[in-house]
Amino acid sequence: MSSTEDSPAEEYGSVEINDRGRLTIPKELREALQIDAGTEFTVVREGGDIRLVRDLPELQTLTAGKSDEEWAEDAFRDAGEATFGGR
Repeated sequence: MSSTEDSPAEEYGSVEINDRGRLTIPKELREALQIDAGTEFTVVREGGDIRLVRDLPELQTLTAGKSDEEWAEDAFRDAGEATFGGR
């Protein structure tokens, strides 16, 4: 579930679908949500409502070129000790 379900709804005016089936998301909302040209959405129908869900890019795994054996204890240190210095 998205975090927007916990936040209050905000209105950004009304929009109208043009003769080509397009609607414009108000500029203020696009800027607030950092929606740029090319941003893709999934269109979801919920009864008589339509919801746009932003498609997020695939997460990528970055490595430092080390094998699991080379990481050894560095990768699996105790989080408390690593964070608080063993206090």
